[in-house]
Amino acid sequence: MDFADLTDTPRKQGMLGGTIFFMLVFPIYFGIMPTLVADEMVESGSTGISASWSVSFIETDIVQSESPTLGDGDTYDSFFDLMSEENIGLVIFELSCIDNDEPGPGFTDSADGQSDISQVEGLFEDQTNQGDCSMGGGFEMIWYPTNNYTGEDYTFDGTEDDLRGIWNSNGNGLGTWAATITANIETNPVPVFGEVLDSDEEYQVTWTAITYQLEIIPTIDDVDT
Repeated sequence: MDFADLTDTPRKQGMLGGTIFFMLVFPIYFGIMPTLVADEMVESGSTGISASWSVSFIETDIVQSESPTLGDGDTYDSFFDLMSEENIGLVIFELSCIDNDEPGPGFTDSADGQSDISQVEGLFEDQTNQGDCSMGGGFEMIWYPTNNYTGEDYTFDGTEDDLRGIWNSNGNGLGTWAATITANIETNPVPVFGEVLDSDEEYQVTWTAITYQLEIIPTIDDVDT
């Protein structure tokens, strides 16, 4: 049977055209179907459908810095008013200092810290910490309004409702964070002639809140064509 036998009647011509059409369309259809399904799941808000989701976090840092200079026994109260419409991943209080006034060991300044979270939404515990002012010295205190938050991308298997329930701070962390630092200044009792006595220290106080938006995309395995 040659090509003329396949096209010698209108019916055969129609059947041949339909066959060629489906031969061209089917590979294209199966090639784009995974993308169409994924887009439809996102646009239609398929929160109850169990699927595999690619999860990432779009982060924004809210930072407040202060630089008090304190003498021995002086205290400094720091307040951080945190208001955000985004979820709050974590809150960090960091104190840093470098004591380079007097040489030699035994005369390194330090500081103690005590938090006050009484004006913050959520169940948090107050923390205390201390650190000296050697190179890279200081200390930090960290709280997690979103439990176990790391900001790392990962894949989740389940429903969108379950996923969003995990990554939601639910208003926790909003309010006024506070901390008090107390300076400890170590002065050489027998100063070297001409040496300037260490009577105070400059401390760097930094509050950082990491807020985030959740970005989730359903992942569909490619269909072999």
